[in-house]
Amino acid sequence: MLEIQGLRVHFDTLDGSVEALNSVDLKVDEGQIMGLVGESGCGKSVTSLVSIGLATCEVDEGSVRYQGEELLFRDSPSNSRIQQFTEKITAFGVMATIFSFFATILVEPNFFSSLFLFFLAITITSWLVGFSAKTESRKHQRYMRWVRGNEISMIFQEPMSALNPLYKVSKQISEVMREHDRLVEAETARIERIGHALLSPISMVRNSFSTNPRQSLVALAALSFVFAAQLSGSKDQILDVFSAPIILFADLSSWLLAFGTAISGFDLISLFGDTIDLTIALIMVFVNHIFIVGGMGAIYGYGKFADDSSFSDLSLYIPHAIASYLAIFLMIWMPLSGLSAILVICALLAIPFIIWADFLRLDPAHIRQVEGILDDVRIPDPKAVANMYPHELSGGMRQRVMIGMMMACEPKLLIADEPTTALDVTIQAQILNLMKALRDEKGTAILLITHDLGVIAEMCDDVTVMYAGRVVEKASVREIFSNPLHAYTRGLIACTPSLESERGSVLPAIPGQVANPSDFVSGCRFCQRMEREGETLGTRPEFLEASEGHWVESCPICLDESQDRWV
Repeated sequence: MLEIQGLRVHFDTLDGSVEALNSVDLKVDEGQIMGLVGESGCGKSVTSLVSIGLATCEVDEGSVRYQGEELLFRDSPSNSRIQQFTEKITAFGVMATIFSFFATILVEPNFFSSLFLFFLAITITSWLVGFSAKTESRKHQRYMRWVRGNEISMIFQEPMSALNPLYKVSKQISEVMREHDRLVEAETARIERIGHALLSPISMVRNSFSTNPRQSLVALAALSFVFAAQLSGSKDQILDVFSAPIILFADLSSWLLAFGTAISGFDLISLFGDTIDLTIALIMVFVNHIFIVGGMGAIYGYGKFADDSSFSDLSLYIPHAIASYLAIFLMIWMPLSGLSAILVICALLAIPFIIWADFLRLDPAHIRQVEGILDDVRIPDPKAVANMYPHELSGGMRQRVMIGMMMACEPKLLIADEPTTALDVTIQAQILNLMKALRDEKGTAILLITHDLGVIAEMCDDVTVMYAGRVVEKASVREIFSNPLHAYTRGLIACTPSLESERGSVLPAIPGQVANPSDFVSGCRFCQRMEREGETLGTRPEFLEASEGHWVESCPICLDESQDRWV
């Protein structure tokens, strides 16, 4: 199903080219669970990302075939040269066109207008040539977009890298299915959905009165009061009533300042008068609204202020009260024509978005389909989870949502990049059982990337061991555990906890760590880690079949069990 041969890739960095994979060979058969194991930095994730065309590295050589079709794209040298040349010409042409355009306006219209047209023609021609040279590349990109999701899906190590925090789970799963034409037929006809969407503003108001009657009635009463004040001709008197406590308190503050000046002998009015008046006026906005509108607190439903005057509830009530007071005051103060224009403009801006959002809402049939997918991945209460955002879910739930999303289109190959990392043991077991069930029920092949040899033993049919960008051993899972040949594989198995370990014993560990990719030697890289010297560092060992189906990198030192320092 998936066959990788001689894959060699590198990353371009500020320190130069860094090799990530070196002649990697890997094969996944139909219905097989292939385990890919190794420490961090060994190239497991890069291998999977290159396979589905999501890696940002440069492919030097090799082949990645899915059911015989090549997934790697290499442009011809002539096309590459044309694209590079046209990109430079187009960039130059754009700058020259902008410069000549402004020169035409500001300097000499006759001369620079001709220059402007000349550079514009060069820019358009260069862009068209470059666009034509990328025809094969665009065709391959379309093919890869079809393969990803339809044929091959990938479970990423971190679910939030694949889930958008701004959208609900139902929308994200349905988007994947819509992209690959896997949604069932909608129950509601398009013309009926358009009709519902056009009526959605009215429905929104009706729903508001049915779900939040108190707040809705208060808002309606406030608007009615404002328009009654505007139309009654007594707007000025009503504004005087609203502002009377503020004016009264401002006069009182001025009297207090005058009294303080008379007693102290300092001119407090000229020194602090304007500032204090402004501060007191703002404070009175709070006080005035508490006394005038405080009686409506019970209707608003803000805390217990209107019921028992609990001072602790003022922090909940005052911000809403102030906002309501200022809104009503401003609406009465402004001219009726201005108020009407503002309301009309707000409605014209808001209503199209309300209609469009209602039209884009999932059809009931699609919602049930999403809930069925969540139920398949053993998510409890799928109806509630479908209506949640990713951040509202636990790590295990997000992982299962992502598995459901990846399995929604029933791919033939699933790449699982450490799907159980950072999850508790119970959730790990559920996810592994789920993946096994998906393989058994739908025949899905799985490439399982993990550090955990316990997961490998439980799940896999065959195992590929990677170290430092190379495959060092490959065999069936029974053969790997019963007869590991390479020193690195023996080290990984020795480092695995066992129930048979003696009490107080020390868990072995492989000395050192994976070298920096820029420091890799051309020979045996595990010998490099073990600080060995000799010819093994300069010549790469051959990858040979030691027994039927059991392949290993044939470094003589790494095959010698007496060299294992961790035993």
